[in-house]
Amino acid sequence: MMNENIKSWFETHKEEVANLKKTFWENPETAFTEYVAAETTREFLLNHGFTEVNAFDAEEKGGKPNTVIAKWGSGKPVIGLLGELDALPGLGQDAVPYYSPKEGPGHGCGHCLMATAGVTSAVALREAMEKENIPGTLVYIACPAEETLAGKAVLARDGYFDDLDIGLIWHPSGSDMDFSTGMVMSATTNILFEFQGKTAHGGTAWQGRSALDAAELMNVGVQYLREHVTDDCRMHYVYRDGGEAPNIVPEHASVYYFLRSREENNDDLVRRVKLIAEGAAMMTETKASYRVEAGCHSYHGSRVLSKYGYESAIKVPDIEYTEEEYDFAKTMYKNATGKEPPKDLDKLLPSKVLKGEHIDGYAGGSTDVGDLAMKCPTLQLSGFGTAMGLPGHHWTVVASAGTDIGLKAAVKAGMTLAQFAYDIFHNQKIIDEAWEEFHEDYKEPYVCKIPKY
Repeated sequence: MMNENIKSWFETHKEEVANLKKTFWENPETAFTEYVAAETTREFLLNHGFTEVNAFDAEEKGGKPNTVIAKWGSGKPVIGLLGELDALPGLGQDAVPYYSPKEGPGHGCGHCLMATAGVTSAVALREAMEKENIPGTLVYIACPAEETLAGKAVLARDGYFDDLDIGLIWHPSGSDMDFSTGMVMSATTNILFEFQGKTAHGGTAWQGRSALDAAELMNVGVQYLREHVTDDCRMHYVYRDGGEAPNIVPEHASVYYFLRSREENNDDLVRRVKLIAEGAAMMTETKASYRVEAGCHSYHGSRVLSKYGYESAIKVPDIEYTEEEYDFAKTMYKNATGKEPPKDLDKLLPSKVLKGEHIDGYAGGSTDVGDLAMKCPTLQLSGFGTAMGLPGHHWTVVASAGTDIGLKAAVKAGMTLAQFAYDIFHNQKIIDEAWEEFHEDYKEPYVCKIPKY
């Protein structure tokens, strides 16, 4: 049975939670610029009983706060609840079931729902802990820059996860909440490659050394590399700089790469791409340099926490959608895919909690939750928030998040996170089993992919 104090908090604060989600959704901010989201989170925590609340710039550049860490209680165990704050560039969208773009970023990964679920789970659980005199420490961490795979990595690097016994987070998706285990996400290293050449007038181009030529040759080399890497390897890139005018030989050019693969293949993939960059520089008599701007380790959730998490999740009331919400999803699905939506409503909007099974699988996507998971036993719950069968990082995610479809997902997830953490506080066995598994899975000490420049 669900804890009555947690359940009562969500029932009592329905309107406030809805307004909170609305604020996050209406103020999308990209990586490390989550200033409104951080301040909104800070104020919400202070208004709901947290007294130790620290808002700061995770990049340590002296900028406005983009990260919030709050603590309640003392002693062991230390349970961490987390949320994510950042949005995606260029995905502004109205909360309508058809493509209606707005200028600027949008929550195309549903982080506005994560921010809502995370902070409300912490507040509801804090109230239950106070009323029931539950010992231990509750930590809430509102994280920046997941979309660039940097936020949790720098927080892990700088020691902010060191004291956690358990880490819990939720991510929305167009699926039921499935507690299957075994799916492994990719490790990623994000590198900016820069080439420095010599400028010259286009009429006497032989006097120059084109940095753009070097960047293009590098990319050609990477294309040939694709045949000679394992299937898990992915190399994505965009140009950051390619010169100013066609009749001026570019003295500087840069190209930004995301290099994804299984954890065990990532270092070698990075090594080989660096060699290609050096070869391109040699061919063009330019100089190559590189800088690791972001990156994360592979994530796979704790099997122990998945087992116990399911037992907590089924205590939480199911999501119930209205006829209007189903109509919204049907229209959105048809507009996004050009196909008729599923007639089975259970295959249109997700609402179930599934025990799942063990699946040995590999997902091409990445999350910096992998760095949290290398610090302590971690589980990222996933499910709810948009219609099923639609792509991620898409206008449909932004649209859904702006409606009650997204709000109901955030409430369900917030209640589930709070209930699971509550159950962990009452059962040391979960922590002991999770750490035993952790030591089996992670033999090597954590090393962040992002240097501290």
